[in-house]
Amino acid sequence: MLTATVLWGVAFSAQSRGMDFVHPMLFTALRSIVGVTALLVVIGIFDLVKFGKLTLWGSAATPQERRELLAGGWWCGLVITLASVCQQAGLKYTTAGKTGFLTALYIVIVPLLGIFFKRKPTLILWISVILALSGSYLLCGGLGTINRGEWFVIACAVIYSIHIMVIDRYAGKCDCVRLSCIQFMAATVLAAAGVLIFREPWSGSGIVNSLPFWMFCGIGSSAVAFTLQMVAQKYLHPVTATLLMSLESVFAVLGGWLFLHEMLSARELAGCGVIFSAIILSQLPIGRKKA
Repeated sequence: MLTATVLWGVAFSAQSRGMDFVHPMLFTALRSIVGVTALLVVIGIFDLVKFGKLTLWGSAATPQERRELLAGGWWCGLVITLASVCQQAGLKYTTAGKTGFLTALYIVIVPLLGIFFKRKPTLILWISVILALSGSYLLCGGLGTINRGEWFVIACAVIYSIHIMVIDRYAGKCDCVRLSCIQFMAATVLAAAGVLIFREPWSGSGIVNSLPFWMFCGIGSSAVAFTLQMVAQKYLHPVTATLLMSLESVFAVLGGWLFLHEMLSARELAGCGVIFSAIILSQLPIGRKKA
């Protein structure tokens, strides 16, 4: 999970640079097809080691297991496409560092969504929500100055929260590498369809110029990091996993500073600090009932 957070954090810089050449849906389609290709290679190697031959379904032996794998891949792919497009659109108008911290709000949103599953939020969680909102206010300069990019990233955080819950539903029942591969197959088709339906402009030169950025995101962020997330969520305690995931925002700011020479003001840094405190506080087992 720690490796995944480093890759995600650095990927914000690559995603931001990619927006200089192509638009959000095309970038999402390109990184997704690279992720699919990389994961197919991994699946082939695993199959040869484990089974001595290439297989279609791997360990999904029964029809029910195959239906679960396909359904999980489809729903994960649908949700991650929406989240990725929102995040890419946001990066056109705001910095990689801000995007990282606003995206990390999903760690506070996930337990809030638990309300719909009759999981009563604790007082600590409500305090975390208030802190997160306060930090977002400082980071974005107030509600009146939140630009369209920041609204896109906030929407992305909400959608990523749903993605985590969908993964939690399927990861324990499926081959995680195949689940991730089907996820990005769905994302490739959906994002490419979006390019055609919404007539998103593109050019061959834009694709070529942005190649290093969508290649890095496709291999590092999509194929490796999201697969590691699925594996981690299968074995790690949810609190441990989400605490590690919260470090994504820190690596996003460091990446923006190192690769894009982005600088945050004192107020924006204070907002980052408040959001990070809210994220950590929301995951502490204070006031939680023992299982």
